[in-house]
Amino acid sequence: MSAPRFHIIYRITPDDSRPIEAHAKDICLEETVEIPGDCVPPAIWEAGIVGQVEAISPCPAPSPAFDVAISYRADIVNDSIPNLLNVVFGNISIRRGIKIIDIRLTADQLRAFGGPRFGIAGLRERLGAYGRPLAATAIKPLGLSVQELARLAAGYALGGLDVIKDDHGLMDQPFHPFKERVARLQEAIRNANAKTGRKTLYFPMVSGRFDQIEDQMAFAAAEGCAGALIAPLLIGPDTGFHLARKYGLAVMTHPSFTGTHFHDPEHGMTPAMLLGRLFRIFGADISVFPNAGGRFTFTPKECRDLAIAMQEPLGDVRPGFPSPAGGMSIERIDSMVAGFGHDAVFLIGGALMRHSPEPEAGARAFITGIEKAVSARKAAE
Repeated sequence: MSAPRFHIIYRITPDDSRPIEAHAKDICLEETVEIPGDCVPPAIWEAGIVGQVEAISPCPAPSPAFDVAISYRADIVNDSIPNLLNVVFGNISIRRGIKIIDIRLTADQLRAFGGPRFGIAGLRERLGAYGRPLAATAIKPLGLSVQELARLAAGYALGGLDVIKDDHGLMDQPFHPFKERVARLQEAIRNANAKTGRKTLYFPMVSGRFDQIEDQMAFAAAEGCAGALIAPLLIGPDTGFHLARKYGLAVMTHPSFTGTHFHDPEHGMTPAMLLGRLFRIFGADISVFPNAGGRFTFTPKECRDLAIAMQEPLGDVRPGFPSPAGGMSIERIDSMVAGFGHDAVFLIGGALMRHSPEPEAGARAFITGIEKAVSARKAAE
């Protein structure tokens, strides 16, 4: 009986005159045995250890690219995030003209990686918020005192925001150290929740040296935080997901340090595959990404595809929330509702500060904007 295999679709833009079959074979060898084909023992070929080309399709003219489906034995990865990334896009990430456009894991792999611990349904149940997008903001800027950061958190919670996260630059700096900051902000949000009867959730940024990260996760859980904000490519693509699961925390992912995958249209991974499918498979309940029309350069299609990747049926993996961000404002809520529907976490940061110096007023305007946009959409339907 042959071993189960998973499939990756690479869009290859040849950079020399060799046939596409030669480029595809290069990937099969490089990502597995890493030796010339004529050096591979027959038993290794027969066992299917080397990647196998399953299909080659030319892209529509005038593109010179080809979509190449390659399968790998699932047990080479052995249900390990680092192993999976190494096989999918290890050495060949250093080559040019190779872009991952689809990742199809086996049902057993999906179950092993686990996906979101809470997902859309779990976070909605915890919040008691249904029938609308969730409203989130980031506590910022870097350099404020802990007392001022806590004042902002309290105001945003009193104003009714669903999720408050640290700005990803807030780590363990001496002017607002992690434990003092997290304890004070969580206390401020807890007190605001007691006043309003609502449930605002806090996601502190977990980032630091390897010997600090687990202590930070454990502290956040002990303080009653709902989840953790992690940047998988800063702390390692496995570390944050594993520790969040260990301590029962939801995960919000941040795209810091992922950008080189997206800037070259012929190389890297699509945002949907990295920030959507992979982060979701690994355990992201909420995936933050730069929405089109903001400070960054994602296209509307890339954003739609990412949102689909966070929510489309995927074995037993729960759907997660896409979180469009990066220069969003209250004035854009209508278009965001039209583009992403109800199952999204809208993240507005600096624009709330610009809207009002009082965080509670900014938060109320944000929630009101979402409610009006949802009502208008329902009326139009």
